[in-house]
Amino acid sequence: MPFRLPGGGPRISVDNDRCELYGICAMEAPDVFDLGQDGRLRFHTRLLDETTIEQAKMAARCCPMQAVVMRGDLDG
Repeated sequence: MPFRLPGGGPRISVDNDRCELYGICAMEAPDVFDLGQDGRLRFHTRLLDETTIEQAKMAARCCPMQAVVMRGDLDG
C-alpha cells in the first residue's frame, strides 16, 4: 500500500503481510497510521505533512517486522 506526498517527498509503503500488529507504528505516528479492526494498517493520508512525515520516519525505524518502509526524498 504505497503513498507519496503531494508534490513529491518520500514514498511510504506498508507490507501488511509482514505486519504482526504490534502497533508500534500507530503509537509513534498516531496521526499517520491506524490499526483497523480488520487487523490491517491504514494511512491517515489527509493528515500527512512535514510534521507527520517525521513521525512516519520514526515508525518505520521502530517497526520490528520492517513492515513500514520509506523511500525517496526523506528530507522534504
